[in-house]
Amino acid sequence: MKPFSGSHTEENIAKDLNIVANRWDIEHTKIHLLIHNSDANMVKGARLAEYDSARCFIHTLQRAINESLKVQAEVTAMIATGKRLVAHFNHSGIAQENLLMIQQKINLPEHQLVQDISTRWISTFYMIERLIEQKQAISLCVADHDTLINLTTQQWSLMEQCVNLLKPFEEIVKITSSGQSCVSEVIPYVAALKQYLDKDETEQITPDLSQMRASLKAELETHLKSICENSNYLIATYLDPRFKTNYLEVRDAERARQILLEYLNMSYELLDYSSDSSLSSTPAKKSRGKETESVLSHKAYDTIWDCFDKVANENNNSQVEHEEKNAIECELDFYLNSEQIDRNCDPYSWWAANAKQYPNLTKFVKIYLSALCSSVYNEKLFSEAGLIYEDKRNRLLPLNAQKLFIHHNLPLVQYEY
Repeated sequence: MKPFSGSHTEENIAKDLNIVANRWDIEHTKIHLLIHNSDANMVKGARLAEYDSARCFIHTLQRAINESLKVQAEVTAMIATGKRLVAHFNHSGIAQENLLMIQQKINLPEHQLVQDISTRWISTFYMIERLIEQKQAISLCVADHDTLINLTTQQWSLMEQCVNLLKPFEEIVKITSSGQSCVSEVIPYVAALKQYLDKDETEQITPDLSQMRASLKAELETHLKSICENSNYLIATYLDPRFKTNYLEVRDAERARQILLEYLNMSYELLDYSSDSSLSSTPAKKSRGKETESVLSHKAYDTIWDCFDKVANENNNSQVEHEEKNAIECELDFYLNSEQIDRNCDPYSWWAANAKQYPNLTKFVKIYLSALCSSVYNEKLFSEAGLIYEDKRNRLLPLNAQKLFIHHNLPLVQYEY
């Protein structure tokens, strides 16, 4: 992390990206993929700095959902009414006390209402989910208030349908927000969400949200098309033993195969990894197994995982037969024909255990499965920076702030204190 001076133009962004890389002695050729948000200047800056880049999956998903929340006037009105209710209870100490007293009387969880933040759709989801949880307490409070307007019966119903529709999206956002979620997961998750939106069951539990469902589906299809145009996503999915070709269209799987074979056959210039570096030794990856298990233990909505498995089964036989294979192609086919591991398993541990069987592919696994699928993990640095630039140190010079912040970066390069 470094201070950014001047306007956020693509030229200044490109300049600062290279300054950071140079300061940490990271060669340009060793930067495989730069993950960034969807801001136009950030996209152009990455291109100007000549980095291969990809947009943060969660930012992309957020834009799709934000657009879908606007397509139905009744949904917009419902959210606006919910915001007013939350603002009343969160900004008034007396109202909070009354709500707490009623929660205790009727044995509801003693939770505060969640404030909606316009830049984060997930906060809108949590707001309406908490409102539904506290529906009875809120209705009793509003009944004793002359000027406060409660949600109508239709709006409460619409709110429940929104939670049903967006719950799978929320679950996937939680998974991909971790520091262990890889770009290989993006295509399978989008395919599962599309399958979910097409299910008759989804239509039955969200009868009043037909426009919103259609908008979500259109947005996902648009973004999936742009994602599949980026070879990094295709090859990463191909090399992930949880997915392989099962979530790729035949043409995309064939394209990934051809690109990978081209790199392998041309003795592609690989990153200089030390001989003792294993696939599971990276600080950001070593705790993946436990964290994935804890995240996925939240079975809020099993339907999305039914869709996930259905897509895999439908595409299971989509491989193209190839003749006159050389040793490298045989290695690739041997990998594709090996047993696919469960989606909850750790792909890095699998590759670490099977590295000797796939000496050529393993080199590319270290590259293509190294990138996170979102920038959320990086954005947590801003929270950490906020602890440094506190009220008592608000005149801290940028260089001194960097020195104080260095403790975050040292473990990433395995620095020994």
